[in-house]
Amino acid sequence: MSAVSDLRARVVDGPHVWGRYSVRPVDRTMWSTRTLVVYPPGTTRRERAVLRAWSAWPAVGALLAIAVMAALAPRAALGTVAAVGVYACGFLVLGRAARRLRPGVRTLTVTTFHGTGRPEVHGDVRLLRASLDALTVPERALRAGAIRPVDFESIWADVWDDLPSGPRSRVSRAGTPRAAGPRGPVG
Repeated sequence: MSAVSDLRARVVDGPHVWGRYSVRPVDRTMWSTRTLVVYPPGTTRRERAVLRAWSAWPAVGALLAIAVMAALAPRAALGTVAAVGVYACGFLVLGRAARRLRPGVRTLTVTTFHGTGRPEVHGDVRLLRASLDALTVPERALRAGAIRPVDFESIWADVWDDLPSGPRSRVSRAGTPRAAGPRGPVG
């Protein structure tokens, strides 16, 4: 692959084919957040692009709306209406495109409150760490050609199965995902 196509693939696909991992450091409220988002196994490149666009739209759409307002600055009312229209249309179009994909996405969030002298952790830290390891290690092996895509997708499916399926559901087991179990993360 050339450097240009490598960069394009990273922008479209993101750093991971299985989803994303984000860390919000401690802010003025004394909370930090780590979030693991795992797409359903077998998610295509197009579907990943739609899901990434959906999650990025609030920030990207706001910047685009500001640019529209600035471009139409001499006509403030028109600029405001156009900016709101662009922002809303982005949500409508991307929301419709991602409508059937979003329910299959599994998310695990761990928050930590740092204001009491001792960090107060909320969420399943062990499951988050084990899932992240079980996804990133074989992904590196896949990119290096050390494992087959079908083996990687099997591990991805195991991790996806172990994550809570609904926004309000809780993992009742102390849980280490099957992908990080005795057979190891690379199968």
